[in-house]
Amino acid sequence: MTMLTREHVCFLDESVATRADVIRRMVELAHRSGHVEDVGRAVEAVEHREQEGTTGFGKGIAIPHGKSSAVRKAALMFARLAKPVDWNSLDGAPVDTVFLILVPEGAHDDHLRLLSKLARKLMHDDFVSALREANEVDQLVDTIRGALED
Repeated sequence: MTMLTREHVCFLDESVATRADVIRRMVELAHRSGHVEDVGRAVEAVEHREQEGTTGFGKGIAIPHGKSSAVRKAALMFARLAKPVDWNSLDGAPVDTVFLILVPEGAHDDHLRLLSKLARKLMHDDFVSALREANEVDQLVDTIRGALED
């Protein structure tokens, strides 16, 4: 499942006011990179998943995800926020680091394996620190790819 490319996959230190705004902005990036056909339907899929239970992982991290016919090809997106937003996280902490996983309807469970691997990596403080300290997109992409290829 190759999803993380260097173009249009992340934003760093932008001000986004709410969880819903973060999700929409990330889905728009996925649309611009050709992964999403219909922004509204893809956002709806992610929001539907959020209603089932928070994807606020804890420690300021969220991993929202969705499966939709509006998704052309699988995508892994990343955002580091300038100011944390409320995500109704398990630990109650606001979120400043977000991964978004989008997959087409009918996709195999590869995204669940990715979600599990990503969640395990996010338990390591050195990985989280590297995400929060990266100054350039290339550095960030290399950090994420390296962690997911282990």
